[in-house]
Amino acid sequence: MEYYLGVAKAEGINEDEVGAVLSIVMAVSGGRVRAQLGEAVARSRKGDDE
Repeated sequence: MEYYLGVAKAEGINEDEVGAVLSIVMAVSGGRVRAQLGEAVARSRKGDDE
């Protein structure tokens, strides 16, 4: 991570921009995990019906 932050700084990317990107990445990642959980719950409930 430190390497990438160093590269970003060398490219003129400021901390606010890095923070914005990190927020987006965390939101997308969280949404993916939530979708996977929803899928697992749906499969579990489908298995209960049998």
